[in-house]
Amino acid sequence: MTKISFDLVSPEKLIFSDEVGMIIVPGKDGDLGVLPGHSKLVSSLRPGRVMVYGEDKNLLKSFFVSGGFAEVNPEKCILLAESVDEVSALDKNSIEKEIQELESNANNDEKEKLLIANAKIEALDSSFYEKI
Repeated sequence: MTKISFDLVSPEKLIFSDEVGMIIVPGKDGDLGVLPGHSKLVSSLRPGRVMVYGEDKNLLKSFFVSGGFAEVNPEKCILLAESVDEVSALDKNSIEKEIQELESNANNDEKEKLLIANAKIEALDSSFYEKI
């Protein structure tokens, strides 16, 4: 089976770089499955999970991105993310507390933070794409 090169980059550093079998990306208009040979594409990202699979379709890594951009061509997928967390490192209790605080403040500056926090909870509770 063929592989596709995948780079996940945050403003601070390169988070992940490897040859993988498939990536699922939270595109602005829906999830994108990226396989080797994918047509060229540029998309903005919505807050959500990035799922990275090996050639055997086993889940290798799962990341949460708060937004950013994806560039895909037949040989490579590059995600430039605003912020990145490994899903396994997210703490549901602290995120729920953050949501309560943000909801009580309810000003325009906090709405984007609230959207991202709610997306983190959704990512933690989701079992979509766990098995392909």
